Amino acid sequence: MKTATMPDRRLKVDSELKRLILRHYLGAFRAKRPLTRRPVAWVTSGAPVEILLALGILPVYPENYGALCGSRKAAVPYCEEAEKAGYSLDLCAYARNSIGSMLSGRGELGGRPLPAPDLLLTTKNICGVVVKWWEVVARHYGCPLFVLDTPFAADGVTPEQKEYVRGQLEDLVDFCLRATRRRRPPREAFERRLREVLDLSGQATALWQELQVLRRNSPTPASALDMFTNLFPIVTLRGTQACVDYYRKVRDELSERVRRGEGAVPGERFRLVWDNIAIWYNFDLVRYLHRRGAAFVGETYTDAWGLYDFKEARVGDPLDAMAELYSLVLLNVGLEVRKERLFRMVRLQRADGVVFHSCRSCKTYSLGQYELARAVRDELGLPTLIIEADMVDSRAFASGPTVTRIDAFLELLSGGL
Repeated sequence: MKTATMPDRRLKVDSELKRLILRHYLGAFRAKRPLTRRPVAWVTSGAPVEILLALGILPVYPENYGALCGSRKAAVPYCEEAEKAGYSLDLCAYARNSIGSMLSGRGELGGRPLPAPDLLLTTKNICGVVVKWWEVVARHYGCPLFVLDTPFAADGVTPEQKEYVRGQLEDLVDFCLRATRRRRPPREAFERRLREVLDLSGQATALWQELQVLRRNSPTPASALDMFTNLFPIVTLRGTQACVDYYRKVRDELSERVRRGEGAVPGERFRLVWDNIAIWYNFDLVRYLHRRGAAFVGETYTDAWGLYDFKEARVGDPLDAMAELYSLVLLNVGLEVRKERLFRMVRLQRADGVVFHSCRSCKTYSLGQYELARAVRDELGLPTLIIEADMVDSRAFASGPTVTRIDAFLELLSGGL
């Protein structure tokens, strides 16, 4: 694929994002020093990090680190290290990247891997791989592990399921205190601090939703490059003031673009929705579509991070509200719910077509995509494109056939076929 000749209309605030990412990882390394000691927890996406933050524990996301390695085109050597150690090529590339970096002692943070965890938190609301992955890490570092069991919520969360998850959140508080050798704070003090963190999460989520609404404008002020790049704070820094402050600046910049009638993609002709995680090592695919006048106005993955509103947690029982919201994450609901969310996005963003990334690594996310694509074509009458790739392992991607499929898809959008 030829290198894009059209310059990206990158957001001005992106330079601040780089500083935010750097501060986060530097803070994680400083937390390991004796004089600035702070417990570090490795967590999966979909984990109730607000509890950790309320207890003064710093969450670090190996999945987010995997995206960083992928964007630097550095993940394959770490994946190969894991494969040499006996881990299958068919496993999640985020897991192989993390394990390979951990085993080799090398990484993309000044040549270092992620700082060692003091405790581990994973959940069953995204996939089964993360549980086994975290067990590998627990054995390697000899640190305690908590697994939050969230029953599959095919059509929603039942009262019994919510009560079951809520009880585990209570257990999680006790686990964190034992793992960090801390006394349990007075209940009122802990709930007050938890509400403060949840309020910050809610503010960040509300701002993230505002960004998605701004993208409904034509031309759209932000495409997939902007949204995937700007995921870092809502994932990693949710529950902090820094996250809220950053998204206010993003919102203001997008609002100014809308006011000036400036789009992320010059000459916008087609409005598209992306399904699944980004192909972090190959944003040239998105740029190729940009050059042809196609702008992404929504992504199911970025949209999913707008579900953590925690409005009920501010007035009711915070753990009760968390139990429900963390049971309803994108990959813990039925295909019909995913279809409804996708259709709603397509309609609200006034999309002309949908691109599905059939991701070799994320089988939970990719399962059902062919059925969703059929529904988009049959029920919405829109063309679809399925791209086979992987989020960070570039060995699972073939450029030639992919570009051919993209060109045929664009012909459909143009009414040429």
